[in-house]
Amino acid sequence: MKILHLGKAFPPIKGLGGVEKVIELFYFGLNDNNIYCDVLGVNDKYKSDIDSYHKNGKVYREKLLKKVQSTFLSLHLIYRLFKISDQYDIIHVHHPDPMSFLSIFIVRPKAKIVIHWHSDIVRQKFIYFFYQVLEKWMLRRADLILCTTPKYYSGNEILKPFLRKTNYLVIGYKKENIDIDEYFLKSIQDTKKDRKQILFIGRLVYYKGLEYLIKSISLIKSFSYLCIIGEGEYFESLKKLTKTLKIEDKVQFLGNLNDTEKNAYLKTSDILVLPSIFKSEAYGIVQVEAMAYGIPVISTKIDGSGIDWVNQNGITGFTVPICDENKLAEAIDQICFDSSLHLKLSTGALNRFQQDFTEEIMIKNLIKFYKQILS
Repeated sequence: MKILHLGKAFPPIKGLGGVEKVIELFYFGLNDNNIYCDVLGVNDKYKSDIDSYHKNGKVYREKLLKKVQSTFLSLHLIYRLFKISDQYDIIHVHHPDPMSFLSIFIVRPKAKIVIHWHSDIVRQKFIYFFYQVLEKWMLRRADLILCTTPKYYSGNEILKPFLRKTNYLVIGYKKENIDIDEYFLKSIQDTKKDRKQILFIGRLVYYKGLEYLIKSISLIKSFSYLCIIGEGEYFESLKKLTKTLKIEDKVQFLGNLNDTEKNAYLKTSDILVLPSIFKSEAYGIVQVEAMAYGIPVISTKIDGSGIDWVNQNGITGFTVPICDENKLAEAIDQICFDSSLHLKLSTGALNRFQQDFTEEIMIKNLIKFYKQILS
């Protein structure tokens, strides 16, 4: 069985999100299980590279022609797919990525097609008006459509005509692969002292709802502070908001950190908050990372999203309405002030991770899906 994962890009490239992290997990997980897996994506510069990170699996990074909004355009990606597509039994395409869909449409590979539907296209309404023709063609062509939660496809109008070939694959996480720098860990603990550490991890972009989280920090009564890991176009406006609210001493902007540094913050944090406000946030893999460390999660209830399926209210954390800094502040304070509640949610988070969200479970189920469509 030979698999090609086709998506926007493969780490490490700046500005990537959760989808690309999932592609990386699949690449290593499948090759670890002796399933030959390559990845095809776009580079962040006008240069093509072929990398090999694990066993014989290749990572093709094709020349970037231009970046339009969040899409990486590359004619070389289409040409590469044309040259190598016959080598694979399955091509696993990660949506949303118009470039990947266009390349499949032009090349017309003979392999089985799996579409991983991470999210609908939510914001780019004008472009989507034209793009949906290609999207429908791809959905008809697909042999299997995978969502990240059952909630995301059960009421999805786009996927409704294709439910007979739609299923879901929970995205997992491999905690034991990550080292933690003990010196860096101690420096965080020295800074934290007796305060509760609230953590956000993600890109600083429109759908994350970070402005509401920052406003909530100005309202909390607990002895807490917020650490923000990530970069993005909203950095300056969020920094300005903290200054306006006079809470610079309660909010730390840490930028992009490597995995060892990020996991040091996960290990020392008391709560992870994911305050997203749009359906673009369909899953929130960072919630799973937090649960792996037994960290209670506060996230939002977004119509049609699977965020509150991952984080179960009252079991692994709390879910609150979108765009509501008051409810966010109440949830933060409730967990910070009640040590027995924190322990209960922490235990629930760790148990849910171990039962449902390990990388081993994810890869096992993915291989099962592959075997089904090939048979």
